[in-house]
Amino acid sequence: MAVIEGVSLVLPAYNEESAVGNVVCEFRNALEATGLPFEILVVDDGSSDRTADVASDAGATIVRSPQNLGYGIALRRGIVASRYPYVLICDADGTYPPSAIEDLIRLAEHFNMVVAARTGRQFRGRGVRALARTGLRVFSSFVVGRRIPDVNSGYRIFRKAPCVGYFGMLSPGFSFTTGLTLAMISDARAVAFVPVDYAKRIGSSKVRFVRDTLRITQVLIQAMVRHNPVKLFAVLTAGVWTLALAAVLSWVILGIGGIGVLAGVTFLIGVQVFCVGLLAEAMRVRREV
Repeated sequence: MAVIEGVSLVLPAYNEESAVGNVVCEFRNALEATGLPFEILVVDDGSSDRTADVASDAGATIVRSPQNLGYGIALRRGIVASRYPYVLICDADGTYPPSAIEDLIRLAEHFNMVVAARTGRQFRGRGVRALARTGLRVFSSFVVGRRIPDVNSGYRIFRKAPCVGYFGMLSPGFSFTTGLTLAMISDARAVAFVPVDYAKRIGSSKVRFVRDTLRITQVLIQAMVRHNPVKLFAVLTAGVWTLALAAVLSWVILGIGGIGVLAGVTFLIGVQVFCVGLLAEAMRVRREV
């Protein structure tokens, strides 16, 4: 077992009275087995049910939000309120196994963040959801230039200080964990992934598939602009030059008049787009120096 100073477990919860009590008890038992000092904070994000009372009865310290402010804000409030240098976050819906705590903590002293990468049928999903998860994994890996098995897992441990330093660029909503993963890896911080089984949630899901997928896509694009803009503009340039090539082929093969001029203009637009990317990259480097 890793020797760290102590760990604060932060559980954001919104209308989770059916699950939060068992989650607190099971995680408390798992943390007690590590022999480390710990605390359990449940951030009641404006719940309209008995989430706070059930969590308190189970032994958690309650951090209350006056209204539903969102997943990312709930995590921020819990992280700021935590008193130990390592923060473990997890959802309060019973989907993540407390048994993985030992592996996460064992690696925590060697990494800036250790992420529990979800596996199993409940995580993969079916149909459009499965396709979206695959696309998200491929896109996020492309953004940082490293394979990411699970970019937005809600179960992870990290050093508190570096995480707080990223608050200004992290989403206040569902995409908080996505942004944190991309930011840490892009900044060459040590991030490890540990596979864990993902179970069916207790209660109803708060995730809205279309809305949250669009938000995660926005976070991915913002991360690419912030951390590796030349890659984004290179992709855009390649797309523009592909159109230019198609125009040239249409002009040569089909003899369509005026296409040659359009191809030349499109090519020049691609050059301009790439130059903007180089300028953005120079500004990023200057900002970090």
